[in-house]
Amino acid sequence: MLKRLSGLMGAFALAIHAPASAQEWWYVESDNFRIYSESGEDASRELALNLEKVDLALRVYTGAKSPDEITPYVAKPTIYHFGKSEDIGALLDARSVLGFFIRRAGRSVAFSPITDDRRRQHSRSRGTRDKWDFYDYDVEPLAVLYHEYAHYFMFQNAPAAYPMWYSEGFAEFFGNIIIEDDKFFLGAPQSSREAEIALANVDLDEVFPKDERNSRYLRFPYYGHGWLLTSYLSLHPERKGQLHAFLTDINQGTPTRKAAEAAFGDLGVLEKQLSAYRKERAMMMGFQFPDASGQIIQARKLAPDEAAIMPAMIALESSFDTAGARAALRQAQDIAQRFPSSDTVKRVLMEGYLKAGDFNEARDVALTLADGPHALEAQMTQGYAALEFAKQDSNWLATARKHFLAANALEPLDPRALTGYYLSYRLGSGEPPENALVALEAAYSMAMFDNDIRRALAHLLLTEGRDSDAMNVLAPYVNQPHSGKETKKLRELMEQLEDGEREPLMNELAPSLDKDDD
Repeated sequence: MLKRLSGLMGAFALAIHAPASAQEWWYVESDNFRIYSESGEDASRELALNLEKVDLALRVYTGAKSPDEITPYVAKPTIYHFGKSEDIGALLDARSVLGFFIRRAGRSVAFSPITDDRRRQHSRSRGTRDKWDFYDYDVEPLAVLYHEYAHYFMFQNAPAAYPMWYSEGFAEFFGNIIIEDDKFFLGAPQSSREAEIALANVDLDEVFPKDERNSRYLRFPYYGHGWLLTSYLSLHPERKGQLHAFLTDINQGTPTRKAAEAAFGDLGVLEKQLSAYRKERAMMMGFQFPDASGQIIQARKLAPDEAAIMPAMIALESSFDTAGARAALRQAQDIAQRFPSSDTVKRVLMEGYLKAGDFNEARDVALTLADGPHALEAQMTQGYAALEFAKQDSNWLATARKHFLAANALEPLDPRALTGYYLSYRLGSGEPPENALVALEAAYSMAMFDNDIRRALAHLLLTEGRDSDAMNVLAPYVNQPHSGKETKKLRELMEQLEDGEREPLMNELAPSLDKDDD
């Protein structure tokens, strides 16, 4: 039995531009990744090997995860590697995108192009002072994938209230990692950030504002200058340990400016050093990889039915709303006509129905998959459908609980089943039993990046009077980069909590059948 955790610290496209050629699809699985790739067996294996080295480098450098620690199957992100940047852009209803990552409990996914077909152009770029790039540049798709995986690793293994400049600076730091057979190097800048680093003056009054209220309004290039700060503070010998001290202090509630002055000393001196450093050759540091000779990378070519359903699967995995899910569902229905007995096609069809809101149809397909290799997803689908039906009849909560328990028996570490089990009680009229509370905290330990689980756990902690723990759990969420209206509202409610008003935040976080809790 897992012990209770304590002291926690915390676009859619209506159609996918599927690759036009009849390229072979390969499935590759390694210690920490699952990959579907259209690049051929050798290139797919090489991608897996490079990603494994990035993961190992993150473990070695941060110490947040032992190099020997095994990643459970449900915690492995799935990478879809295919087509051109135009094809990836189509998933987001954009012209051309070099990749993106969606963090989901038990189902994290990334989308990365094999080739970049973008035309050089000036375009708006978040993080620059005037929102415009200074000049044209090239970016490698793998650098984007490494950048996004660094975010995933950070928030899965060391969630905390990171300021935006550090969150993006850390990801940039690893986005341009240089990998060799037995070592890796950190410190090289991204060519896409060189102009903003060189031309935008370093202003630490903007990075560490004297008035905390101004910290929400960023007026500096937090990608480029985030890399500059992260690189300099991490690699300069005289600054050793200062960055860790700063992050520790702000996560203990110390105001940003005060924490910066305590950790870094005279900020005027640091500003001059950074201004000089951006004109110098970048510092680089090499690290030795530990022995990874026992690593196994398995690869197989997809069968015709699996390859045929890939465009629908990709469209479904990347959809953000019902319209996108319905477009993917139509594709899956067409493929199902060709492969009516394929369990893989049925699974995509089932998940398409679920995401599109056709819950009875989803349950019908799930029943046909109950005893096969897709039994876990079949149980999860029936549990989610039952939660939807519980909006009209609370008796369905017991049915949902049964399916989440069955899913948990198939995969005890799946955070979705653990969370569903907790919700099947919390959404009812009674108090959840102790094992349901344990289940939610275990789910959080498996998917610390998942904001829905984070919100549910924060609510639980507030009901137990553990306000400080609840604030720590919420901190990485409300301080995340690219936050919007929802996180702004939570910050305001957290300020009310500090003033003694608990009910507004508890009501906002409380799971409800009227909200999108599944």
